[in-house]
Amino acid sequence: MRGRWRRVRKRYRFVSSDGRPQRGWLKEGNRTYYLDKGGFRVTGLVRLGRKYYFFRKNGVQRFGYIKIGKKTYFFDPADHGARSSTVIVVRGVPNTAPMSEPPEDLVTARNTALNLQFDESGAFYDNRGYQIQKATLRSFLTTALLPVGKTMYIWGGGWESGAEKKSHKGSIEATTIGVSPRWEQFFRKSPRSYNYKNFRYLSHLGLDCSGYVGWVLYNTFNSVSGHGDYVMLAQNMARTFAGWGWGNYSPAGSYSDFRPGDIMSLRGGHVYIVLGQCSDGSVVLVHSSPKGVMITGTVTRRGKKNSQAVKLAARYMKKYFPRWYRKFPDSSRGTSYLTDYSRMRWTLNGNRSVLSDPDGLEGMNASQVLSLLLGPA
Repeated sequence: MRGRWRRVRKRYRFVSSDGRPQRGWLKEGNRTYYLDKGGFRVTGLVRLGRKYYFFRKNGVQRFGYIKIGKKTYFFDPADHGARSSTVIVVRGVPNTAPMSEPPEDLVTARNTALNLQFDESGAFYDNRGYQIQKATLRSFLTTALLPVGKTMYIWGGGWESGAEKKSHKGSIEATTIGVSPRWEQFFRKSPRSYNYKNFRYLSHLGLDCSGYVGWVLYNTFNSVSGHGDYVMLAQNMARTFAGWGWGNYSPAGSYSDFRPGDIMSLRGGHVYIVLGQCSDGSVVLVHSSPKGVMITGTVTRRGKKNSQAVKLAARYMKKYFPRWYRKFPDSSRGTSYLTDYSRMRWTLNGNRSVLSDPDGLEGMNASQVLSLLLGPA
């Protein structure tokens, strides 16, 4: 809208080019204001209709967690910044700082304490004592693709608000069956210039890398919401899941092959799921990484940027997730994804396995896996 701000007795009024004061919502670039009947910008907690909104002292609308008095409220960007009806007590934030991998005896002790184990019949129980439903590698990867192209990267997304270092917990969304409608709503409102640093810890709006993998695992092994969760530090996931007996662990640098379903953890704090490897050694993967949950491809080990995986990932994102691809077309990742990650490879047969592979995905390349899961490129 054309016009200018005019200062009147320490307050600011927006006047249009014809000299008339404006009313209602005003958008200037990335800033949103609300103008009262006199055209002045409002500040603080304001009721508009049946909803409450919050504006800074300079009139710019605020989103996210805001402390008002002794209570903290959530002002939801997916609902135009309206205040959620729930009062949120924020004790802290998820600890996502890099940590060293836990030793095997610590993993074993933690599993025993949480009763994460197989019983004599081969049934596996989560950290709340529920028996999980065993699944297939195909269902695991199909589930991993559900949030693709509609879920933004949120630092702390998938973590419970106030989760502390000693008691990591997944958010409600991380233990809920299905893709949260809020995730796609927030994606549709997010611009091409989206910067996750402006939305840290708004955990209901999207997923970070570990929140994403935790959500995938929960939705793979459960048919009802509210059981145990699988959210933990990204760098610990591969080794921890292997310690639970789900598969075999390989430290970074000790392997050169990748198979569909491999869970890959970076000591510096990232995790991804392998969709398949190409004949040139590059890998197609799915993960939550700025800008969000998407299929990407690595370069080759020699650094060739136009690798088979990069081209394949771009084709599939463009064809099957066009709205996302138009905003965020970058589908390439570097050599560190091939060299710096530890690996958990699923045990796919035997009594003590949580995944099976009747479809034979383990022996497929990236192109074959994507064709099976999504369709032709």
